[in-house]
Amino acid sequence: MTLDLDEAKVERNEFGLWLGWTLATAGGMLLGFLLTIPLVNVLDLGFARLIVPILAGILIGYSQWIVLRQYLTLTTRSEWFLADGTSWAAGYALGLLLIQNLPSTILGSILAYILFGTIVALVQWPVLRREIPSTLTWIVVSALGWAAGLWASQLALDLFFNDPVIEPVVSTIVIAVTSGLVAGAITGVGLVWIVRQPEKLEPA
Repeated sequence: MTLDLDEAKVERNEFGLWLGWTLATAGGMLLGFLLTIPLVNVLDLGFARLIVPILAGILIGYSQWIVLRQYLTLTTRSEWFLADGTSWAAGYALGLLLIQNLPSTILGSILAYILFGTIVALVQWPVLRREIPSTLTWIVVSALGWAAGLWASQLALDLFFNDPVIEPVVSTIVIAVTSGLVAGAITGVGLVWIVRQPEKLEPA
C-alpha cells in the first residue's frame, strides 16, 4: 500500500502542509543529529557513521508522518513510520557515505549533494508513488532541495562563524536547521504541486 493524500484537504490548507513539512524536516534533522552527538564521542567512528544517519532518518520520517497523517485518506501510522523512516535511514546512510568518499572540492561537494537528494528520492518513491506523476519529478525536486539545503548550511557557517574551530553542537545545529529548512521548503513546494496532479491508480 502507498500513501493516498486527500486532495481536497490539501487544497484547503496548502500553506499548512508546506509549512508543516518544512518544519518537520528541519526539526527531525535537528533532533536526530543532536541526539547522536553523545554517541559519536563514545562509539567507534565506523559504527557511529552507521548509527547517526539511521537515527536521524527515522526521526525525520516520523516528524513528516505527524504532518502528512492530517491529509491522508487511507494508510496506517505504523506503515508510514516503518516505510518512510526506513527509507530516510537508507537514504541518509547511503548519501552520507557517498559524501564522505567523494573529493572535498567544490565540484565534488555539489555532485555529492545532488546525488544525496537523488538517493533519498529513490528510496522514498515506493511509498509516495501513488501521488507522484513520475519518478523523475520527485528525484529532481529532492536533488535540488537537498543540494540547496546543504550548500546553504555551509554558507551559513562561513557567514556567521569566523573561528576555524567551531563547537560540534553549534555546527550541528546550524547545519541541521539550515539544510532542513531549505530542503524542506523546496521539497514541500514540490509535494504540494505533486498532490495537485492526477493520481496514478494502483493496479487491481
